[in-house]
Amino acid sequence: MAARLAERHVGAGQDPLHEVYDFASWAAEQAPADSPLAVLPVVAHTERYRVLAAAGGRPAGPAVSGHWTSRRARQVMKAAFDWWLEWEGEDHPRNRLDLNFLAHAKYCEGRSAEAAALFHRIGPHATPDPWSYPDRDPHHAFLAARDAALGSV
Repeated sequence: MAARLAERHVGAGQDPLHEVYDFASWAAEQAPADSPLAVLPVVAHTERYRVLAAAGGRPAGPAVSGHWTSRRARQVMKAAFDWWLEWEGEDHPRNRLDLNFLAHAKYCEGRSAEAAALFHRIGPHATPDPWSYPDRDPHHAFLAARDAALGSV
């Protein structure tokens, strides 16, 4: 749902009131405190980057795009990371995918120590999304981000 909503209204650019952000925030707020939906705003933010970068509205390098450094983005990333620190749902079916989205966001935000903690938890379990965004080799992008984050701690 977040991926499809992110694709709407490309011309709106990085509008902080875009419907994908509203949807993701609403779903996360409605979910129980221990729900993995807490990561949905991060997924929405990343999916919007994918769309904007593909349309030429953001630089192709996610870490240099500035997409993860707005006040709203930092709040979303902090809330999701804080939730992850307390979460014990290792057996959740989306666990690895959600951790990859969160590690990607933390790395792009420039929070290497937080990204490193996530990379430790992910281990070798990289997922194509979001590391392939926008049209990158996911394996290479994951390894480069992981090496950079782990090398900084």
